[in-house]
Amino acid sequence: MSNTTTQLTLWQRLSLEMLWILCRGFALLPHFVRHHIFGTLCTFILRDLIHYRRGVIMDNLRRSFPDKSEAELNRICRATYANLSEQIINTISKSGVSEKTLLHRMVITNAEATRQAINGRSAILLTAHYGPWEAGSTVSLVFPEQTVVAVYHKITSPVMDELMKRIRMHRNVELVDMKRTMRHFIDNRDKRPMALGLIADQNPVLRANMRWYRFLHQWTAFFEGGETLAMKYHLPVYYFSPRRISAGHYEASFSLIYDGDSPIAPGEITERYVRLLENDINAHPEMWMWSHRRWKHTPPAELQAQKI
Repeated sequence: MSNTTTQLTLWQRLSLEMLWILCRGFALLPHFVRHHIFGTLCTFILRDLIHYRRGVIMDNLRRSFPDKSEAELNRICRATYANLSEQIINTISKSGVSEKTLLHRMVITNAEATRQAINGRSAILLTAHYGPWEAGSTVSLVFPEQTVVAVYHKITSPVMDELMKRIRMHRNVELVDMKRTMRHFIDNRDKRPMALGLIADQNPVLRANMRWYRFLHQWTAFFEGGETLAMKYHLPVYYFSPRRISAGHYEASFSLIYDGDSPIAPGEITERYVRLLENDINAHPEMWMWSHRRWKHTPPAELQAQKI
């Protein structure tokens, strides 16, 4: 039992166990029931009943694809709800299932080649809110030499935070609050090799010297913690790219962004990540999580004056 669990009140612990039993039961349901019955119901509720963040989704789509018609944008919006529902189902469906089941749901096509290339070193694995973003459990199974550090955003509710930790926790996975990522790596880098899984497409804290990148027709800021660690400690950086095969089943591959040794200009690692992510989104826009408020920060006036 984790320290967080022991700090919960009796009622919170009971609530946690009840939710865990429900998640475990759901994960054991047949694939058809989970994805085609519950998945369809979840999509209907989000898309047609409560119109979950529809205004945010359509605004993001219009700004990102100025050349697409309203009909095309509405089609992507509808498909986005189906993807969001599928990722909710995927997350709950990980609850306590076997490693064999996880590897069946997510096939990493170049796992062996990537493992040999990393050769037992620490590495940075950059991903995004694209497709199965809760894929850290599967990634950990193909990197047995490293502890896969899954960086997460702490949830305000202690019960839900502990539940998500249980769902995400599998062999060889260590969960670290995103605010402690740098400190955790620095404190433990000499003890064992780590593979840091970073979802890097979130909004960073606004700061004066922030770099901005052309992304989906907009100036966009990205988390650069992965680049900072890679350049300081000479770590290879890989981009994780998933592809949907069918409901709940994916193929994925790793693309080398930086080898950890070659000279490289500041910002170039993140730039390469941004271009790979943008290519994936342009190919299958419905797989990105358009429902989050991605462009909350206003870029400097001199950038706004430039045409993208």
